[in-house]
Amino acid sequence: MSERAPVKPRRALLARAFSLSGVLPLGVFLVVHVGTNLQAIRGERAFEAAVQAEHRIPGLAVLEALLVFAPLLLHGGYGAWLVVTRRALREPSPYPRALQLALRVTGVLALAFLALHLPELRFSRAAQGADGGVLLTLLAADLSSMRHGVPWRAVAYLLGSACVAFHFAVGLWGSFAGTPRGSEAGSRRRAALLAGAVGAALWVLFADSVVFHATGARLIGRAAPDVASAPCPPASAP
Repeated sequence: MSERAPVKPRRALLARAFSLSGVLPLGVFLVVHVGTNLQAIRGERAFEAAVQAEHRIPGLAVLEALLVFAPLLLHGGYGAWLVVTRRALREPSPYPRALQLALRVTGVLALAFLALHLPELRFSRAAQGADGGVLLTLLAADLSSMRHGVPWRAVAYLLGSACVAFHFAVGLWGSFAGTPRGSEAGSRRRAALLAGAVGAALWVLFADSVVFHATGARLIGRAAPDVASAPCPPASAP
């Protein structure tokens, strides 16, 4: 018994570090993306101002690499290892079996979505240092592309962002449930409602942005006058 006792604190520390390495950087990533895309809905000038404000942050690339992408890479890598080996992060798990399965499935899908999204619209040469107008053009071209009459890329973004928001919300709840205060049933229920509301709100805002870039319409409210969709000119127009 004395040989196994030290293992528990290390495992608890690892579980806590794994949870925080996903919740904190993913939360920052989601909030920044939602905030920036909401500016795009307000109009090109508002989006341009938001992009310029981000570019003026000293050492932005280094901060992103150290505080967002590196922790997410570690979280995704270790999470993938847990999925492949079918191991639980902690015993007993705070998640019901069905929710634990959903968390793992959405984690894999969220990782695939980020692997698709970041090289296309964050690390591509066209997006590097681009101003707001160029980024808006890239987003519109990417999300409005059609195949057999269906904007498949936009559909993939809707599903991918839903997986990311769900995984974040459930992970946020799990991070709280792993604390001493989170062991109380009433606290867990309240935390579940709050985390669910946060995840749902983030996805609705993402969906609003995706639909706007794909179609020019909005799910919530109306687009600003300077970004409202207009009919395309006839093919013969100069």
